[in-house]
Amino acid sequence: MDRRCWRGAFTLVELLVSLTIVSALMAVGFSLTGVMKRKGMMAREIGAARNLMTAVHLYASDHNGQILPGYQSDRDAVNDDGEPLSAPANARYPWRLYPYIQDVESTLVFNGNEAVLQEQNKDYLVSVSPNLGMNSTFVGGHYGSGSLLRPSPRIEAKVGRFCARHTADSKAGGVIVFLSARSSPEEAWQGNGYFEVQPPQALGPIWSDGPWEVDAAPSQHGFVDLRWGGKAVAAFLDGSVRTLSEDELRDMRLWARLAAIRNDPNYTVAGQ
Repeated sequence: MDRRCWRGAFTLVELLVSLTIVSALMAVGFSLTGVMKRKGMMAREIGAARNLMTAVHLYASDHNGQILPGYQSDRDAVNDDGEPLSAPANARYPWRLYPYIQDVESTLVFNGNEAVLQEQNKDYLVSVSPNLGMNSTFVGGHYGSGSLLRPSPRIEAKVGRFCARHTADSKAGGVIVFLSARSSPEEAWQGNGYFEVQPPQALGPIWSDGPWEVDAAPSQHGFVDLRWGGKAVAAFLDGSVRTLSEDELRDMRLWARLAAIRNDPNYTVAGQ
């Protein structure tokens, strides 16, 4: 056989090497696509956090500087069709803040959580599972039966004004208002959000001593979701937004105005 016929052919080894290189390049391409998608999703959440803080300040402007309570059942609320809501959907922050954002999708539910809007009980699901949960223990106040510590003149006379309820509260600007949140699938919509986040401690410890794990019960870390490479998106009362790690979030000065005033990262209400 004429050897000239083989000059343009590949050997088996060359073919295998070529396939390996192509497979590696494809894997890198898919990996980069995944990374870019996650960055885009995180950017969308950061934008939503900024929109929520704008809405909080618009609400405060209409209410003499008072901050929207995170949970309060005696307040009126309507859905996006203008229909009045009953408890508990009216008590949670999403529908009461809704008139100041006029955009449920992309601000309250997004990054795949939009599916709640197609559900028959969407009013309830939007109220219980927005992507970002509110720090209602120390900002605005939680006045429901599930409150860690309900603000009241009697309690505050003993421990000080632990809950920031006015935009002018001293040191309140550097306190977290919203955080990336999650709940168990049976509690909300596939665990993609929750209406509140709980601090590492209040009257006593709340978070687990162990590190955050994606498969752990959400309540072990106060329903906070460290979904962005071990960090959560945090929105502060001064309007700033940034991502925080678990170690950073264990600092109570980021959660409570009295912790910031007293420069106490291990602050508990019971300790005052």
